Amino acid sequence: MVKPRILTVTYQLIANKREDAEQLAENISIEQSVEMPVDTVPESAVFSLPCVMQVEPISEKLWKAVIRYPDSIIDGDPTQFLNVLFGNISLLDGIKLLDVNDEYFTDLLAGPSFGIEGIRKKLNISSRPLSCTALKPVGLSAEELAGRALQFTRGGIDIIKDDHGLADQSTAGFKDRVTNCLRAIHDGEQHSGKKTCYFPNITTSPADIFTRFQIAVELGADGVLISPQLTGTEAMHDIAKSARVPVMAHPAFSGPYVIRNNSGFSLELYYGKLWRAFGADAIIYPNAGGRFTFTNHSCNALNHQMRTDFCNFKPSFPVPAGGIDLSTIPQWITEYGNETIFLVGGSLYKQKSGIEQATASFQQMLGLDE
Repeated sequence: MVKPRILTVTYQLIANKREDAEQLAENISIEQSVEMPVDTVPESAVFSLPCVMQVEPISEKLWKAVIRYPDSIIDGDPTQFLNVLFGNISLLDGIKLLDVNDEYFTDLLAGPSFGIEGIRKKLNISSRPLSCTALKPVGLSAEELAGRALQFTRGGIDIIKDDHGLADQSTAGFKDRVTNCLRAIHDGEQHSGKKTCYFPNITTSPADIFTRFQIAVELGADGVLISPQLTGTEAMHDIAKSARVPVMAHPAFSGPYVIRNNSGFSLELYYGKLWRAFGADAIIYPNAGGRFTFTNHSCNALNHQMRTDFCNFKPSFPVPAGGIDLSTIPQWITEYGNETIFLVGGSLYKQKSGIEQATASFQQMLGLDE
């Protein structure tokens, strides 16, 4: 007999006193399961009721609550799993998800198909940090974007991804862009003498994303970029399970889930556990000190979660981004270590030496290829 999985979720709650916190935890358990007064639940459905396991103080007006949900209300459905985690309560303030028990992810989700080791194998680079940049801006033609890809490749960049704003615009249609950029990258590799991977952006509607994925792979793309908050995480999961090329996840549209102190999700749970479990081989996040508001402490905790042992899933590459200045790369290597992909965009474009030379300087900061 297969032992049923148990889902245990840890929440941070805002409440003035213990009684209020306990009532809020009870309300969450009902809202996220039967969604009706307990005394009206038919006897035949009582097994669907969760159990509040613990309510303890964290600090003044902050409480930790642990709720155990029966697996039967999820029953192997990854999208329903997300619904149980944060469905109706996403409409309430003062509730933040801190963690989910690791073992629940086993057999429910597949995790990355390539992970850190698989991406390194594609590049034949065993230990140094990796470089990445973004093709931009939207509005350039496919040929103009390919010209930039050529310069980055001649400079020795490890990974080129599409900017997440590049879709299938008339200025640079998806197939035309991928075809031209791959041709340019292959030409650039003859100059650099090394491999450069290209990850086109396939983010689109759930109905069309698999067609776009198929086109990218058939044309020879080395990976794909997906914004799972726009496509749906299960679409990313299905693509990742195909194990054809690595998936890089972009955080567009996910901000409200992670930027608030007292609502949403912890960074480690949202990006580090959920997106990794849903198959992201590399996960982009806004780095501390850039255009966004994440702290060094939060970024280090997130990096650790992406790489640490978790349900036998392959570790995911952290990809700090969002305004990293080229001159600070040595500092961030010291901070984050070698198991990191550093995504630098605008800072490379603005260097007076030009894209190719700026990229070569970037590569020198990362050390020699093994």
